Amino acid sequence: MTSSRKFASVTVQTLLYMVLGNFSNASYSPLAPFIKNHFLLSSLQLGLITSVIFSGAMVVSMFSGLFVDRLGSSTAIKIAFGTITAGSLVNVLSTNYIFLLAGYFFIGFGYGIITPSTNKVVMETYYPAHSTPMGIKQSGVPVGASMAAVILPVLAIHFTIRGAFLAMAALSLAVFLVTRRNNSQGSVASRSRGYFRDLFAGTRDRVLIGVSLISMFLSWGQQSLLTYFVVYMETKSFAVTVSEALLAILLVGSVFGRIFYARISDMIFNRNRAVMLSLIMVLSSVMLTFLAVFPGNLFIDAPLAFFLGMNVVAWNSTYVTLISEISPANKIGLYSGISLMILNIGTIAGTPISGLIIDITASYSIMWIVLAASLLALSVVMAIPIGRMVSHRAMALDRH
Repeated sequence: MTSSRKFASVTVQTLLYMVLGNFSNASYSPLAPFIKNHFLLSSLQLGLITSVIFSGAMVVSMFSGLFVDRLGSSTAIKIAFGTITAGSLVNVLSTNYIFLLAGYFFIGFGYGIITPSTNKVVMETYYPAHSTPMGIKQSGVPVGASMAAVILPVLAIHFTIRGAFLAMAALSLAVFLVTRRNNSQGSVASRSRGYFRDLFAGTRDRVLIGVSLISMFLSWGQQSLLTYFVVYMETKSFAVTVSEALLAILLVGSVFGRIFYARISDMIFNRNRAVMLSLIMVLSSVMLTFLAVFPGNLFIDAPLAFFLGMNVVAWNSTYVTLISEISPANKIGLYSGISLMILNIGTIAGTPISGLIIDITASYSIMWIVLAASLLALSVVMAIPIGRMVSHRAMALDRH
């Protein structure tokens, strides 16, 4: 295989892992109306599903460096899809809300391993020309979510919600079976020596922590949008099929945005991804404000959905590129895990807060405005102090 073909195959492979992983991980969004009706949930309870998914991802984030940097990326990915399969099967057998939460916890746990694993593969294969491959890889997240938005509601309508969960289990099992493990190089215990020392050292990295803390609010905005978008569109008198179609448009926008911002961030701001994230935060704030104030009109909401996806959801490709760039080369899995652990706090705490705002105010619009104001205020922090810290780190690591 020629070098160019090998590089292309790595891009396709990592893209597919992200697509197939997020097909299950993002299932809660298109299935939200079915889950809410089947289990008779409030908006707060529906939001807690998102929190549980990302609680699973946060738990595994503490060990992602061990899985990825020490066990190998392929072994880590095999573990990931095995866990997603188990979680999906728990959902198939769920008889109440608690079992459903347990199933989604395992799905989140498994999915939390995939991003650090594929980050490491991309950086090892493409650095320093890694930004576009990283963006293409991360575009698999909305592609997987788009597949879920198109396929899972149809399965839920024709085969009940258990049929949708069974399809998730079958797909993840297939990936688990075809993924090869890395060659064994000693026991897990021997590989874990010194890992927790590195983990605690990583949590004291000011640049990593600063970027991750501000980005928590981007995660809050993204997951609140994905959780409540379909239900919100139904309140604007759109049929569920139209609402799901608007979600698909939103996810198409996020595919475009992840690749677009990966390319554009190489050309402006001296490749400072923190400043690029600040710009995305401003644009996300504007789009969420439009979502709150515009009436239900398909000719407005269809393009708005695209631009919402392009900004509120697409920021992640710029974020994971930034985290990989500020990481030491031998600790990309570790730093990715720490960053995701912090990032997930925004989802775990933020999405139920969004649901609580909706329940208290009986208004989705107020919730969107709160998110918009938070992102606009914090964009200044991301651009100036965090941006300067990232520039200094780039010079220290000679990344640019």
